[in-house]
Amino acid sequence: MNMQIAYSNTRYSGTNGGFTLIELVAVMTITAILAVVSIPALNSMGQTRAAGAAVDLQRSMTFARQNAVSTGTRFWVVFNVGGNSWSVLKEDPLAPGRAGASLITDPASGQDFIATLNSDETAGVSLVSATFDAGSEIGFDWLGRPLNASENDLAAAGTVTLTGSHQVTVEVDTGHIRYVAP
Repeated sequence: MNMQIAYSNTRYSGTNGGFTLIELVAVMTITAILAVVSIPALNSMGQTRAAGAAVDLQRSMTFARQNAVSTGTRFWVVFNVGGNSWSVLKEDPLAPGRAGASLITDPASGQDFIATLNSDETAGVSLVSATFDAGSEIGFDWLGRPLNASENDLAAAGTVTLTGSHQVTVEVDTGHIRYVAP
């Protein structure tokens, strides 16, 4: 007996190569689940960027304070609220005073120590305010004590606020710098 079995590679003649209703519903369900999971992650990206910028600001201010203590020379952090930036300056020991301070080089990048927000990894983050007594700059003396723009001891705690109520504060007397999350 010679039997031949024929196999067909075609689908049932009742279909025309489309998708079944079950396949379409499955794909739509998976797509909806992915959308629900990803939307909160996208919404929190702005808060994550603001938190990162606040930590960078805290590091810059701590760097200025630590260098003032280690070198015995006043360092200043000057804020430009309209320009969304801050810079770190060092006084000239031969010409003391805020007026004689000049921009330092960032040891990490080798560039001028100026940090600018609302670009690249800080997109959407702005410098809302910088308040140190009546000015928008803070200095640190050889003991790490905070100074206001008039070169006097800071009278009240200073605060820098970034987008989303992220704040970096400087305590009176001690000059302790801390980041306060919203």
